[in-house]
Amino acid sequence: MPILDLKKKLDGSCVSGNRNGMEKIKCDTEAVDSSIKSVFSERGDLDFAEQLWCKMKCVSSYQELIACFTLVLESRECGEIQPWIHHGSGSLLSKLIQQSYHGKMEAVSLTGITPVQMLLEIGLDKMKKDYVSFFIGQELATLTSLDCFISTPVDLQEQVHCVQKLHHMLEIMVSCTVLLQFKHESLFPWTQICIKYYRENPLDEKHVFQLPVSSALVKKFCQDSHPEVWKVDISSGHGPKEVKTTWQVSTNPPVEHMMSNNTDGQQASPVLGGNQDERKPLQSPSFSSCSHSSVCLEHRGTFSCLSI
Repeated sequence: MPILDLKKKLDGSCVSGNRNGMEKIKCDTEAVDSSIKSVFSERGDLDFAEQLWCKMKCVSSYQELIACFTLVLESRECGEIQPWIHHGSGSLLSKLIQQSYHGKMEAVSLTGITPVQMLLEIGLDKMKKDYVSFFIGQELATLTSLDCFISTPVDLQEQVHCVQKLHHMLEIMVSCTVLLQFKHESLFPWTQICIKYYRENPLDEKHVFQLPVSSALVKKFCQDSHPEVWKVDISSGHGPKEVKTTWQVSTNPPVEHMMSNNTDGQQASPVLGGNQDERKPLQSPSFSSCSHSSVCLEHRGTFSCLSI
């Protein structure tokens, strides 16, 4: 069931040829996953349906599921329990309980897939409230801006997609907090960009979000990391007069045959003929398209382009 896997999205294996790289990815993944679990500490305002989900999400059989819902509905009809439900809860169980407040509860046949749908509905309801509680509690969004995700559409699959969108946004925020050490002043506009995108588009976990960030904000991160490629894009002007400048420097050679097994950081490149002592760096400059002109840069036998 998709709802049971949403909080384990970051658990997975990452393929990498470098063992240290794999360990680093695993460490980062565990850090983010642990943070997600910590922000989802149990809320103190769970209504009856949400508390019931916490108990019933681990039912072991279809018969047990039917028995649980039968007990709840019969107990409510007899007045043995007086459950309270959050205003706006859209699950069938919540609606039945709200009907009972007025002395009349619609008869529901607990056959077929109805019990499973009822369980899924109360789970979706709870998880949506969990995400809303996080974003509002961290002052990253308002209830109004999140309304499009927490409203209750008729289609269950659409509800699942809404929860998945909320979870993807949560992953982005927690990753930026844990891995990049970003503070609220940066996280807030990022959240708004994510909300705007998912308000208008379907779920896309491969979408690349263009998020504004100041150089001062990532200064420490850049100093402590060892990137293989440095790239800076600078735009000036507007409309047809806009000029984009791209500066990219790489520590890796532009083509595979320039690779070397040397460990001293120097680039040894093969030549046709000659002995070992006569080897010279292979000159193979390449250019990329740009607005006006290209300048080729050499960096330890590696060529990059500055487009101006």
